[in-house]
Amino acid sequence: GSSVSSLPRRPPWCRGLRLVGPMPPTDDGAEPSGPGGQSGQLQLDVTTCVASQADVDRYRWIGSLIAAVASGDTALLKGSWLVQHCASAEGPLPARQDCPPEAFWQAEDLQRVVNISRTMQDPIAVPVVALSYCWETAEHPDPSGEQLRRVACAAKLCLQECADLAVFVDWCSLWQEPRTEEQQASFGRALDSVDLWYAHQMTWVWLLTSTPSGTIHPTYHERGWPYFERLVGGLHSHYDMLLDIGRPLESCSDYSGIRESCIASRCVPLTPDAFRAELASKVVARSEDCEFLAERYVHTFAVTIGPAESLCYANTGLSAAEAKLLADALGWCTRLLVLSLDGNDLGPEGALAIAAALPGLPQLQGLFANRCRVQRGGAAAIIDGVKETRRIGGMYLSSNGISEDDAAALEDVFLNRHPRSVIHVS
Repeated sequence: GSSVSSLPRRPPWCRGLRLVGPMPPTDDGAEPSGPGGQSGQLQLDVTTCVASQADVDRYRWIGSLIAAVASGDTALLKGSWLVQHCASAEGPLPARQDCPPEAFWQAEDLQRVVNISRTMQDPIAVPVVALSYCWETAEHPDPSGEQLRRVACAAKLCLQECADLAVFVDWCSLWQEPRTEEQQASFGRALDSVDLWYAHQMTWVWLLTSTPSGTIHPTYHERGWPYFERLVGGLHSHYDMLLDIGRPLESCSDYSGIRESCIASRCVPLTPDAFRAELASKVVARSEDCEFLAERYVHTFAVTIGPAESLCYANTGLSAAEAKLLADALGWCTRLLVLSLDGNDLGPEGALAIAAALPGLPQLQGLFANRCRVQRGGAAAIIDGVKETRRIGGMYLSSNGISEDDAAALEDVFLNRHPRSVIHVS
């Protein structure tokens, strides 16, 4: 996908974050220049990174998306034009430089109609969609037009129920090579905010996980850029705004069909260190892309997961191993009020991992872990994990294979510590 090559010097890794604690010195005593100083391998501590409220709001309110378009650095395709271009058989999508002016949204037009209701089914509104896909070749991401046809199919079904779409496709939304000096500067600015289109709460993210027929390149799930886009796309989005349109669409007759068939399961949020480690196993076009993606992930994670007041991973198929990854991420969530884990196969092992993270959630008011097979030991650990949490108002641990006598004993332990709270164990 987009590449960081030929960019000016990168901004500081912590751009948009306020440092509130000292950075550990390097081995030679020098001040580090970023995560890990020269090596970039610092084990990040949540206490060193706090997002400003303005930066948090940037990923929540629609104004930041309009401003990005108004700057001219990023352009959004009209979904109607994309569908028309595909139907006209004029070939693959042109690069941004070669697209006609009518292909793009003007900021003032988009501001009047952009969707702020988080529903695709609004006949007078325009949802914003970010596409995550694989580049087939370095010269053109989709020379055969196969991926365009699939995107156009999904867009056409959505256009039955909304006024239009505003689509972020890096090939058409960012200036491509060869670039003028001015376009290069614009590309650098746009790339530095590329995560905004995937992590924003008001954007739909379409994952085109199927690669073109006959391609010999790595698959979607083996590539670094799509991995980053999918992960940040699921950090704090609504559950039905992350869609895998790589799945069969032939049976879909409208957007409701796409929604039912293509809702993608959200990945467990990884801490920046865990993301960097996993990214090392992915394929990227240039080695510098890995460092760029790792830097952007630190920023995106801090402004989305860090300030979260509610996290819902109910019925997402979390395993005990994934519960451990989630527990590590919870260490960043100092404002968390509600955590929902219902319907996952955590087992006692996963429950112990979550329990170990609970003392670090001082604002927690409600925890839901019904039908998680945590058994008595896991339930006891979770209850013990909130023993110092003064604001806990509800603990829900039903249908976890616990006997009536053990359930009553666990409830007594909890209520002795939190007499004004509610607990259900069975």
